[in-house]
Amino acid sequence: MYVLSPINKYFINLFKDKFLNKKIIFAGNIKDKIPIYLNTLFSFINTYNYNYYTWLKKNFCKKNLCYGIMKNKYKKYNFNVLIFFWLKNKQESIFILNNILSFLSLKTKIFILGANNSGVRSLHNLEKFKIINFKNTINARKHIIFYGILTKHISFNINNYWNYYNYNNYKIYNLPGVFGGNKIDNGSELLISTINNYSLIKGKILDLGCGSGIISIIINNNMRKYKKKYSIYSVDIDAKAVYSTKKTLKENLIKNIHVFPSNIYSNIKDKFDFIISNPPFHDDLKYSLTFIYQMIDEFKKNIKYKGELLFVANNFIPYKKIFNNFTYKFFILSKNKKFSVYKIKNI
Repeated sequence: MYVLSPINKYFINLFKDKFLNKKIIFAGNIKDKIPIYLNTLFSFINTYNYNYYTWLKKNFCKKNLCYGIMKNKYKKYNFNVLIFFWLKNKQESIFILNNILSFLSLKTKIFILGANNSGVRSLHNLEKFKIINFKNTINARKHIIFYGILTKHISFNINNYWNYYNYNNYKIYNLPGVFGGNKIDNGSELLISTINNYSLIKGKILDLGCGSGIISIIINNNMRKYKKKYSIYSVDIDAKAVYSTKKTLKENLIKNIHVFPSNIYSNIKDKFDFIISNPPFHDDLKYSLTFIYQMIDEFKKNIKYKGELLFVANNFIPYKKIFNNFTYKFFILSKNKKFSVYKIKNI
């Protein structure tokens, strides 16, 4: 698990023993063992990926980890070097990078690594990062490595990064990189219309991959409207999604939904009557069906008898091939030109 990537092997060999007396913070799109293999005086890791965070807790000092937004208290660590891994979303990278730069000392060395197809090459043109005096770039393994020095202090305020859009009578909030953007996506819209017309939903409900929280809000509204007994649990692997769902609920004065991080079912301890999801089919820049396979494969362990899984999927995904790997019967509840809502029942 988390095999050392080619670019990080190259980085370790290139800077071998250069950080022996340095306090390093690793951040951004980091997903392998480089913090373990790079020789440093002190290493700290910031990640927004709950799966990676839980793995690190088993293989790294817990005191040297942070899941999500870092606060000014970390200034006391006096980091000498930041090694930042650029994400696929430019605004997401800016958000996380600015958060960390805000508590670093002047003259801190900055290394930024990114894949050629990630948009990292635009870094030189970003006004926000003129505070870093970039001195060198290295091209290797279809990646680019920027090196520079922090020259000015920077402030960070999360309120500058919130986006929201209106849906019905609700405001839906999200941070950079959280699925949904500035308007509801077509898949979620079809799933919501299906939920609105599906009268069986009740009991203990899991919103799997909650994103900005819009699905949870609609379910909550329906349960209250029809005076059903219910409880809703909203989970996501991404810390920014957890923050976004909590912000959406707070701003819309909704208090009875449980929100916490989980890599699909990894942090789930109960069984549910309904599991509802708009699952991702990308992992960073790569097309991936891992979430969908795992969601279906572990469905029975996390659902009550006669419980149901409802999920929306893009029609270009080869679901017939996926379904052939399972013994469940799959039903289509609704469909349009681009998306379908599927149902599986535990019987």
